[in-house]
Amino acid sequence: MKKVLMISAMSAFVLAACGEEKASSWNGEWKNTGGEKSVCRKSFTFKGQKNFEIQNSRVQGGEQSSGTYKHIESNDYEFDYGGGSDNFTNIIEKNTMKVHSSGKDTICEYTKVDKLENPWE
Repeated sequence: MKKVLMISAMSAFVLAACGEEKASSWNGEWKNTGGEKSVCRKSFTFKGQKNFEIQNSRVQGGEQSSGTYKHIESNDYEFDYGGGSDNFTNIIEKNTMKVHSSGKDTICEYTKVDKLENPWE
């Protein structure tokens, strides 16, 4: 019985650690490195507790929006701004994030900003 409990506890610990790793990989600022400026946001910033900020490009008016996001399924997420929402498919591989906005053909590409590399930006 103790062995079963120990194995169950270890499994839960490993699964929780894996879940934390994926969530923490989102945190930080992501700058646009490719895609159509009229469709792609200038940057995404992800913060703990599923909070985000989006900076629109100048072509899109340059405004900044913030809110929360939630996982729908697979790589699909809903971003809620409070007054509206958008659905995105986000795929993150190391320091690259590809974003496909629901209803658009364009795939936007972002690179995670390392604040230590460029502290003046």
